[in-house]
Amino acid sequence: MSDQAVLSDRQGAIRTITLNAPRKLNALSRQVLLELEAALDECALDPETRVVVLTGAGRGFCAGADLSEADAAKQLSARTREDWRQSVSDEFNVVIRKLRNLPVPTIAAVNGVAAGGGYGLALTCDLVIAVDTASFVLVFTPQLGLIPDMGSTWHAARNLGRARAIASAFFGDRMSAETAADLGLIWKAVPQSAFAETVDSTALMLSAGPTRAYAAVRQAMDSATRLSLEDQLDLEADLQSHLLVTEDYKEAVRAFREKRKPVFKGE
Repeated sequence: MSDQAVLSDRQGAIRTITLNAPRKLNALSRQVLLELEAALDECALDPETRVVVLTGAGRGFCAGADLSEADAAKQLSARTREDWRQSVSDEFNVVIRKLRNLPVPTIAAVNGVAAGGGYGLALTCDLVIAVDTASFVLVFTPQLGLIPDMGSTWHAARNLGRARAIASAFFGDRMSAETAADLGLIWKAVPQSAFAETVDSTALMLSAGPTRAYAAVRQAMDSATRLSLEDQLDLEADLQSHLLVTEDYKEAVRAFREKRKPVFKGE
């Protein structure tokens, strides 16, 4: 196994980031978090990257925080409330913010369990494609006496509704990928035999699309539940005005007039 806790590889316009700690179901150790942050920074600065696929090595996507680290017991006794708050902000939340703010579309390829922080990590991506044997679990409250974090409460409440979200957190029941798709928590659950092809074809389609428009769609959809209709209309007008002067839109108009498919460059 590689000493790297996170692998990052770009093939053409598609960059795949792989959590690479399979023996711990890709639990979020400090090393994983730091390397993931660095990989996301690399994506943000790479003009050739037009879609990001986030997945896990081995049989799991991510089991959440790594509670087995050698200094865990020492940390529990030594850290104050403010220490912990700073740690959550600097080590966990920064990854979620960087992932959400990438200027390209993101896909979580969930190949196994997404538990705890792994739940929030997966759902931060724009699209979640899960193998049908995968599962989603909010383990925080019944097992640890904590609340779901890494954005998990935000996604669960928005996607499942308040009643299901609270029950999921209270009881920590394992939700199958198929149920998650049926309830709207994730986009799609597919059989193992079709998983890789579905992820690849989706990434390829997005990599050839209007990159800036995808980021604007994300911004508009995320704002829709907190803004009034009037404010949402203003946001749409602002975002649309930026897109109407892009090279991709000009290419789309030319393609329409020439009766051909547009060739987008993400510009």
